[in-house]
Amino acid sequence: MYILLFVLFAGLILKSFHTHYISKTKRYFSFDDRRYTGEDDFLKISELNIKQLERVFLYLMLVTYLLALVIFIFTGSEVAIWVLATVLAWQFVLSALVDLKLYSAFHDKGHLFMVVIWIVLIVVLYYGLSRIDIVL
Repeated sequence: MYILLFVLFAGLILKSFHTHYISKTKRYFSFDDRRYTGEDDFLKISELNIKQLERVFLYLMLVTYLLALVIFIFTGSEVAIWVLATVLAWQFVLSALVDLKLYSAFHDKGHLFMVVIWIVLIVVLYYGLSRIDIVL
């Protein structure tokens, strides 16, 4: 079952790499940029440097994933699942930071609400992991 988690997280990272570097239709993997269609919107978003922030978190996610994989293969300890969960936590942190940046540019309170949701999801993720018994 845990191998399936590693396959799913590899898919998440590959999708993010594809969106960030290859995709012609979508420029950002951390938010839906199709929502912003005006030229002013495009300029505001490009000034936020979200691409660089995404790139940093993309490589953090990749390194964390590889670390979890190495731990899982060589030790088989439950720490690997905690480290793997950190990949998802990095995605949530990135989404929270992007929503904060988007709020600063567009003053849409929906972005502030989403920041709270991302923080709650991080807490729930680690709290949920602490409540279950991971047997490898």
